[in-house]
Amino acid sequence: MGGNLPLPDTPKKKGSQRKTAGGRTWLPTLSDEEAEQLRQRFSKKGPLWDQWEYRVRAGKILIYTPVIPWNPKTGKPDPALRYMAPHLRIVPSQPGPFGLQYWRHTERWEWLPITGTIEEIADAIEADPFGLCAPMEP
Repeated sequence: MGGNLPLPDTPKKKGSQRKTAGGRTWLPTLSDEEAEQLRQRFSKKGPLWDQWEYRVRAGKILIYTPVIPWNPKTGKPDPALRYMAPHLRIVPSQPGPFGLQYWRHTERWEWLPITGTIEEIADAIEADPFGLCAPMEP
């Protein structure tokens, strides 16, 4: 029995594609449902966690925190100037399935050495081993 037999069709995986030298690699994507699960989980931790906003962009979950800047005219924080700043991002990764990044003052996303499922990423955010994840008092 020699020869080339056709391979059975493989089901398409949910996720985005990234090309590699040898072909394509499928990576999982994140959805609004996962973002809502994170919101519900973290909102139970207290009022600072409850103020986070979650957005899904290109299969990634972005977590924003509120910033109330200092008003130089009044000499104190001004809630009227409040805006949402990027804070954390959960992205598909290898070895994966997901990895965690934080937004640095250099205006770049930096990887944290944390990978795993959404639940494992959420556990790491709560544990905050590097002091970069949990919200801070203003």
